[in-house]
Amino acid sequence: METIMNDEFSDRHQAIRLRLAGTPVADICRIVGRSADWFHRWWRRYRAEGVSGLYDTTHVSAQPRRISADLERSIVNIRQRLESPRYANTRYGLVGASAIQAELKALHIRPLPSLRTIERVLSRNGLSLPKVKLSRFVSSHTYPTPQADESNDLHQLDVVGPIHLKGKRTRFYILVCRDAFDSAICLRLARSRRMDALLIFLGECWKSLGRPARLQLDNGREFAGWGPSARSLSRLIRVCLRFGVEPVFIPPAQPQRNGGVEHFNGWFQPRLLQRRFTTAAALSRELLRLQDVVNASHPQRRLGGLTPAQYRRRRKLQHLPARFVVPTDVLPIAAGRVTFIRQVSAHGRIHLLGLTFKIGRRLKHQYLKATLDTQRRRLTFYLNGRIVKRLPYPHLTY
Repeated sequence: METIMNDEFSDRHQAIRLRLAGTPVADICRIVGRSADWFHRWWRRYRAEGVSGLYDTTHVSAQPRRISADLERSIVNIRQRLESPRYANTRYGLVGASAIQAELKALHIRPLPSLRTIERVLSRNGLSLPKVKLSRFVSSHTYPTPQADESNDLHQLDVVGPIHLKGKRTRFYILVCRDAFDSAICLRLARSRRMDALLIFLGECWKSLGRPARLQLDNGREFAGWGPSARSLSRLIRVCLRFGVEPVFIPPAQPQRNGGVEHFNGWFQPRLLQRRFTTAAALSRELLRLQDVVNASHPQRRLGGLTPAQYRRRRKLQHLPARFVVPTDVLPIAAGRVTFIRQVSAHGRIHLLGLTFKIGRRLKHQYLKATLDTQRRRLTFYLNGRIVKRLPYPHLTY
């Protein structure tokens, strides 16, 4: 008599083998611990479809089995190690299910538990709180979110600060660039948020992360310019156009539209600034350490458990040469596109580049995408991909 097996698929195969050998149905049901109705259902499937008929979605998935005690202890011990002060990356390291699964995989532990299984183990052992599932807000206005389906499809740029060193009055700023798809980051410390510092930082980002197809920014004057001079495009926009990067400006006063980099800023600031740095050099070194930990040690679910660095090594990305110097002078305007996402006011108007455009009250409160084509000198307004208005734009100075 063969050993009773708990696995659903093994039970089906064993039952069919026994029946083919002439074993009575009653004995088969007793051996595999199943009912007669269960056996006859799979026997009919086998006779109609052969062995392939034995594979389908099973009832086992509805009641997941508890994992082995050894594997559960391994998960708990890894979590405790990741949280330990002795762990080098404790301040910036991840301690969730993705990080634990990545370590189990690196240790060649089989079978590899799913992320949901690891989360259940942590919750069962009081090491995490279960997630609260919230319903999404209902909005009548569709926001044209820029999509990122691969590395360097979209970078998000932001400035954190001012930051003061211990005992010093000098202000510093942390410049942050984050890939919207794979979460790779580039961080630098700057003494100001002026245009020259931003352009130098962009050059460093495009050397380490590569040139993106689009760069998403808010409407700070250091990005978009200020007043009438903004009409002829800022130096930052001109550099982006020169290198084939499309700037994308989110709506004013809506930082949540740059959510990826804003979320990262909220995550790293308390971890970084809990230490009081006395020199700019020390803070710069710590920023590079944070950058390396995030890029090389933070596994991402959308990357199949790979870290950003591991995923990027498998891609062909366009990097600037290490010795290349991004120009900081005013460049001529190159052919390209500049995109502004704007919400139509209650009076049916849109404000961008220091100008006001009348769209119509029928579109009030709707989000439009305004694209400036620098070669054709025209501004096109889109609603859900449909052109609603097209205007000449004669303000460019080449």
